[in-house]
Amino acid sequence: MAKTPIVKKFMKKASRTFNENDEMAPCMSVLARSSFAAIPIVNDDNEVVGLLTEKDVMRTVINWAYDQRAGGSVGNYMSSLEVIVTPEMDLLTAARAFMECNFSCLPVLDEDRLVGRITRHDVLRGLEKWATEINKERAGRLTKTPDHERPSAMQEIQKVASSHTREQLSQIFRKN
Repeated sequence: MAKTPIVKKFMKKASRTFNENDEMAPCMSVLARSSFAAIPIVNDDNEVVGLLTEKDVMRTVINWAYDQRAGGSVGNYMSSLEVIVTPEMDLLTAARAFMECNFSCLPVLDEDRLVGRITRHDVLRGLEKWATEINKERAGRLTKTPDHERPSAMQEIQKVASSHTREQLSQIFRKN
């Protein structure tokens, strides 16, 4: 049977982080120009402490526009991590993690060290690939089963018909 796929087969390498003390404005620009939905935030010990998401940036811009002031560090505007994803975690568990949080991208941590990132789409792609493998295996098992071990619907009907009288059959198939 197809093994449940794991996160490390579908994650991407962690290529960018911000420090929680970095100024927000330049980080907003980097995120806006990147293809990432979120960038991990680390503290001075390089531990992941949160995410700066597209939603965080939009919320910040709106607040700055209404307050007519800007500034502050990323740590003041980031989202804290609600769930953790690890490289050896199976994709079903990772999917559940995405269902429990409001992020479309999560950092992948191995013993508190950032090793990558995975998106909801990466998980979906992996689950679809797994489902395809399972369906191929099922189809293969069916074609390997001899016909005499795999009765058809017609064979079942013939079996029922031959073991009952006409009166019994008319009662079985009578419209109610």
